[in-house]
Amino acid sequence: MIVKSKKILSLVFSISSLFFLASNFVFIKAESKQDLSGHSQIDQDMPISDDLAELNSVEQKPKMVINQIIVRGNKNVGTPVILNRIPYKVGDVFDTVKSADAINNLCDLGYFRQVQLEGEQLSPESMNLVVILEEKKLIEKIEFKGNKAVTTKKLREDLNVDKISTIDEISAQKLIKEIKKAYQEENRHKLHIDFELIPSKDNADKVVLLFKINEGPKSLVKRVYFSGNKDIPDRKLRKAIFTREDWLLSFSDGAGAYAEDAVEIDKHRIEYFYRDNGYLQTKVYKSKVDFSRNEKDVTVTFYIKEGPQFIVRDIRAPGDEIYGEDELMPLVSLESGKPFSQAKLVDSINLIRELWGKKGYIYADVYPQIKPDEEKNVVDITFNVERGNRMYVNKIDITGNKYTHDKVIRRQFDVDEGDLITSRNMRISKNQVEYLGYFERGGVDWKIHRITDDLADLEMMVQEAKTGHANVALSYGSDKITPQPSLHGSINVEKNNLFGLGYDTSAMVQASRHHLQRLEGSFSDSHIFDTNISGFVNPYWHWMEFSQWGGSVNHTPIQKIAGFNLRLGFPLTKIDKRLQMVVDLGYEHIRNNNPEATSVLVKPIVDRTFQAGDLTWIGLDFVKDTRNHKVYPSDGYKIILSTKLAPTTINNNFGFFKAELDASWYYALIGQDSLVLAMRARGGRVGSLDNRTIPYKELYQMGGQDTVRGFLWGGVGPAWRPSDAPLGARNAVLFGTELIFPLIADYSMKGHVFYDAGCGWSTPPIALTNEKGEPLLSPKNIPLNAKDYITRNKFDLRHSIGFGVNLVNPFPAKIDWGFKLDRKKNMGESPYEFHLSMNYAW
Repeated sequence: MIVKSKKILSLVFSISSLFFLASNFVFIKAESKQDLSGHSQIDQDMPISDDLAELNSVEQKPKMVINQIIVRGNKNVGTPVILNRIPYKVGDVFDTVKSADAINNLCDLGYFRQVQLEGEQLSPESMNLVVILEEKKLIEKIEFKGNKAVTTKKLREDLNVDKISTIDEISAQKLIKEIKKAYQEENRHKLHIDFELIPSKDNADKVVLLFKINEGPKSLVKRVYFSGNKDIPDRKLRKAIFTREDWLLSFSDGAGAYAEDAVEIDKHRIEYFYRDNGYLQTKVYKSKVDFSRNEKDVTVTFYIKEGPQFIVRDIRAPGDEIYGEDELMPLVSLESGKPFSQAKLVDSINLIRELWGKKGYIYADVYPQIKPDEEKNVVDITFNVERGNRMYVNKIDITGNKYTHDKVIRRQFDVDEGDLITSRNMRISKNQVEYLGYFERGGVDWKIHRITDDLADLEMMVQEAKTGHANVALSYGSDKITPQPSLHGSINVEKNNLFGLGYDTSAMVQASRHHLQRLEGSFSDSHIFDTNISGFVNPYWHWMEFSQWGGSVNHTPIQKIAGFNLRLGFPLTKIDKRLQMVVDLGYEHIRNNNPEATSVLVKPIVDRTFQAGDLTWIGLDFVKDTRNHKVYPSDGYKIILSTKLAPTTINNNFGFFKAELDASWYYALIGQDSLVLAMRARGGRVGSLDNRTIPYKELYQMGGQDTVRGFLWGGVGPAWRPSDAPLGARNAVLFGTELIFPLIADYSMKGHVFYDAGCGWSTPPIALTNEKGEPLLSPKNIPLNAKDYITRNKFDLRHSIGFGVNLVNPFPAKIDWGFKLDRKKNMGESPYEFHLSMNYAW
C-alpha cells in the first residue's frame, strides 16, 4: 500500500548548488550541460559526495529497497536504454551516491535538458524509484544565414553537425562560441550571432536551428607597440611574438591576424625573451587592444617593466656516484661572466636529463637552483638531480592511427615490453616511425604512464597525414633521361602506406612537347609477408634523345630502353640494427634509331655510345640509413656502398663492373627545422670486362640538377670535339653542402643555399680504326689519335654556388639557380643554369 505521506529519500541538486531536505518528498535534480559532440555531463565541481553520504547515514535507517523503477517523460529515448544507464535494479538498496552516477549516465546520453529522481515510499523498508526526464528538442536540421566569409560547408564541419542530434538554449550558445572561432581564423572579430529554434512543420518534437550571422568587417593588426622597454628595441621584440603587423606579403606568413589568446601568449613570450637575455625580473603587466572606429584596424600595445640584466657568476652541477660533476658540466651551455639565458638553462636541463635517460632513469628530475644577487645583479646556478628509479616497460600502446595498422608502427620500435626504458631507444624509435613519412610533421611522440616505482606503460601517439598524391608538374633542366635542357611536363601518382599496411606505390608519366619521355611504376614492401625482408619492383620505359650529337650524325640519336629492376633487402641486425644488404637484379632491352656518323672520324664513338642490345645485371648494396625523414630529413645520415655487375657470360654486347660510395648527413643547427645543415659526398668507378662496351647510361655524367648544379648534364666530364657532346666518365667524385631554412611558418616552403663541387674523368678508350681494324689516317697520312678529339678527360674539380626553393604545395618541387665559380668563358660556358625538378633528399 502506498503511504500518502512521502518521506525524504534524496537530495535536490543543480549545476550550482545542492538543495536541502523538503517536506513530504524530495527529489534529485540536475541540469545537463552539453558539449559539442552532443554529450552531456554533470558539472564535476558539484559538492555531492559528502552531503549524500551524510544523507545516507541519516535517512536510510532502515535501508530502503527498490520495489519498482518508473520512467516518465521520455519520448525519443527508449525506456530499456534509460534503465540500462541506471546503476539500480529492482531489489537493490537505495544509495544516493548511485543516484549521482545515474544522473551523470543519463546526461551523458545528450538527450535530456533536465533529469530528476523521485522516491515514493511504500513502507518503512521499500520504495518506488521514479526517473522524471525533460528531453531536449530533436534537431531536424541546422541552417546558417548571413555567412559569406566562412562557407556553410566549413561551419558544418567545424561544428561536426552530423553528430548533434538534440539542442537547447545552452547548447546553442556553446555552438555560437565555436562559430566565432571559425570567424576569428578569417580575422573577423566584431561579428554578432543570434540563434532561433524554429518548430518543425512535420514533427512537434523537432526544431530547425537557425544561426543569424552579422559578419562585420575584417580586422587586421596594423600596429604593435611596446611601452617601457629601454634596453631591448621594438624590432627585436616584434620577432619574438606571434602577433605581427600586416604587410604586403601577409598572405604567405599569416601576419596581421589578431587572436585574443595569441596576445596573452605573447605576454609570456616577451617575458621569456627578456629572461633569455638576462632580465630575470621583467614583467609584462598589461596588454591593450584597440579597434579603430571602422573596426578594421587593430592596435596592440604591451606594457613592460624591464628591471636589471643579471650576469652568471657561478655554475655548479654536483652529480653523484654515477655521473660526477666533471661529466655533467660539459653539458651546461650557460657561461660564467655572460648574461643569464633561459634558453640555455632549458637546453642544459634537457641534456643532463638525456644523459640520465641513457641509463634508464627516465624520470630523473633536474631542477636548477637559481640564486640572484639583486645588489650586484649577478646570479648563481646549481643543477641538482634526483634520478629516481630505473623504469621498465610494462606495455606499449599506439594511439591516433585510424588507418595505419599497429604492426607497421610497432616494427619500427627499438624498445619492447620488459625492456629498460632509455632516452636513446625512445628517440630512435620515434625517428624510425617519423621516417616512414606516413605522419604529420611533429605528429609522432611518446607519452609515459607511470604504474609503479619501476614500471611504466609507453604510449606512441601519432597523427596521420595524407599519403596519396596526384601531381601535375613542370620541370626544366637536363638529366639522364633528357640530356638537353628543356621543359618537361609530368603526371605523378603515388600512394604510400597502401591499405595502411606500409606498401608504397607510384606511377609516373613524363613528356616534352614532342614525345613521351618516361613511363615508370614502382611497388615496395618493407616487410614481405611480415618478415624483415624488403622488396621493390620498378618496371620502366625511357625515351632518351641526344640532341648534342646532332652535327655529328645523320639524325638525332634516340635510345629507347624498356626494363625492370627487382630489389630484395635483408637486415644485418647482428652487425647493426640500421644496416641492410640489398640484392639487385635488372634487365633492359636497349634499342636506338641507328644514327649514322657523318664522318669516318666520328663513327667509332657513335657506334660505341649508341650500341643496342640486351643488358642483364646483378648488384649487391649495403645501406645504413638513420635519417628521420625520407624527403625532408633534419637529422641522421645515409651511407650506401653499391656494386653492379653485368657479366659477359650472359651479355652479348656489354660487360662491366661498377662500384659507388654515397654518403649524406643532416644536422639541425637551430631547432628541429629552423636551420638544417646537409652534406653529401659521392665517389664511384665503372670498368669494362673483357673489353666489352659499357652502356652509355652507366657512365658518369657529372653536371645537372642531381649532381653539380649550375652546369648542364654531362658538362663536368669528358666531351667530344667540336660538338661538346658528353662522352661519359669512368670515374666521378661529388661534394655538396646545403643550408636549409623555412620561408613559411608551416614549413610548406623552404629556402636553401648550396655549394657543389664535382668532376667526372677518364672516358673509356676510343680506337679510331676502320672496319678492318686499320687506323684512320689524317689528310697527311698520319694516324688519327682519339686524344686529340677528347676534351675535359682529366681530373678537373668544378665548383658552383647557388640558392633555391623547396615547395610542398601545390606540388612537391625543387627550384635551383646554380652559378659557376670557375666559369671558362673561352669554352663558351654560361654563367649559370636554372633547374626545376621534383623534391628529393640526398
